[in-house]
Amino acid sequence: MPGLTRANVPAPAILWDTMRPALRLAATWLPVGAASRLRRGCLLLSLVSTLPRALPAQTCAPPPPLAIQLRSAPTADAFAQLGQWFARHNQPACAADAWRRAVALDPHSAPDAYALGLSLDSAGKPQQAIAPLHQSLQFDPQLIDAHLLLATILQQAGDRAAAEVQWRAALALDPHASLAIENLSRDLLADGNYASVIEWLSPLASARQLTVRAAIHLSVAYVKSGLLDDAASLLHETLVAHPGSVPVVEAFAAVRVLQSRVDPAAKMLSAAAIKHPGDLQLHILLLRALALERNPAAGPLAKRLLAAHPHQWEVLYLAGLLQQQAGNSAAARLRYQESLVRNAGYPDAHFQLGVVLESLGENDSAAQQLRQAIALGYRSPKVYYELGRALHALGESAEAHSQFQLYQQAQQAESNETLAAAKSGLGDQASAAGSYQQAAADYHQALDLDPREPLLAYKLAMALEKTGDRAGERAALEQAVHSDPRMAAAQNQLGYLDSVADSTNSAIHRFQLAVQSDPGYTKAWMNLAAELCLESRWREARAALAHVLELDPPSPPAHALLQRLNEIDPQP
Repeated sequence: MPGLTRANVPAPAILWDTMRPALRLAATWLPVGAASRLRRGCLLLSLVSTLPRALPAQTCAPPPPLAIQLRSAPTADAFAQLGQWFARHNQPACAADAWRRAVALDPHSAPDAYALGLSLDSAGKPQQAIAPLHQSLQFDPQLIDAHLLLATILQQAGDRAAAEVQWRAALALDPHASLAIENLSRDLLADGNYASVIEWLSPLASARQLTVRAAIHLSVAYVKSGLLDDAASLLHETLVAHPGSVPVVEAFAAVRVLQSRVDPAAKMLSAAAIKHPGDLQLHILLLRALALERNPAAGPLAKRLLAAHPHQWEVLYLAGLLQQQAGNSAAARLRYQESLVRNAGYPDAHFQLGVVLESLGENDSAAQQLRQAIALGYRSPKVYYELGRALHALGESAEAHSQFQLYQQAQQAESNETLAAAKSGLGDQASAAGSYQQAAADYHQALDLDPREPLLAYKLAMALEKTGDRAGERAALEQAVHSDPRMAAAQNQLGYLDSVADSTNSAIHRFQLAVQSDPGYTKAWMNLAAELCLESRWREARAALAHVLELDPPSPPAHALLQRLNEIDPQP
């Protein structure tokens, strides 16, 4: 039997092109008892939403007919019926005990193992639910409810990496599973993986298939990538579809503020606040918008909020901002100090307090607050200018000069980022129109303005790929991973370029970096498996394929490669 070569192993990118998320399939248990298991599985679906959370300890007394049946024939099916009865009667702990007996008698029953996990979770024992949920998926990897429940439990336990595997496996079975979409996109945002969120969710947004929460997640990815117009357009469409959604109003208003369109944001929030008088966060956002545009309505609103919530840190901060705008520095200082007592980690309050202290001549204290603002992440250029002023007043001329230089550099960088975002938008339009040469030129200009933005470099690489400029594509990808080594998509594409250049070891390294950054990246796992096969690293290739099949159980390319691998290197 000949070994695997580049002639009979598809290139990684081609392998991925053949992979498509499978539709959710019906249960396909084939061992003895298949009909009974299918019936139990169907009955189980009706119980998923009925099992309550933990209840007080109860006596697990079966109803007489089932008690008689269990005495005469204590089969797995009988215990499963008992578990269903307890579930319907809001006794999850008793249901778990019954299904535990069913699983002991028939350990290959996926629906019974899932029911055991579900009932244990409902009984307030989520950690104990993990093992039976894994067991259910061992015998039926297409049981999407088990993937979703297991992911939820793992997420709540803080094991995000393991949860992500389950979210992705659920999405492979049902690409529109909203719970998985919402949670996985949130995790990708937390990792700063904005490019993946945009690549994945934007087609769903175009097809209007996103939930409100997922749409907001996509809007955050757009904002973090400097695509404010895309975020505004998306949220406008979402608000049209969900006109009463307060989260969408809040997100849309925030984007409007970032676009320097404060007045529309304030009007939007004001209309929502009238409909939701008890929503504190909504009223705080309204107060922020009113304060930003120095609207006279801000003062009365601040008084009402202070009277109702005198210790809320954000209300105190905004009240201080209004006092500062009115020229009352002493009153503003007290409000900022009160706010920081309740939330010392808010950089804006440190910055504004530093400005107020400087105006009062307390330059030493002002410098301390401004340095604290910088340490907490306040990066507006004006923080360096104000710190330079305070240091100059203290006679620290050299350090003041250094801060003024940082101010000028930060101002220039901010201006460049704004211009880069505009150029990137033009590139996006050209790319969407199929004008890849123009898109590449636009992205080049954007990247020259903002060379540390990895997403711009990646966009340039993808445009250059379309034009056939492999050398330029590689250079752009290298720039992307230099700025962000955890950018899995760029590492994976570099691996592909190494693969077609016959640099197998380098390709393997790139694919490994991609899956280390994104353990749920099915495409990179598949590419890694194929490349490992070319090096006859059979055990590692099998491990990579196991990840693919866990994330996408029906994957035809993975099954085909595994079959070929078994022919070459049979397992004992």
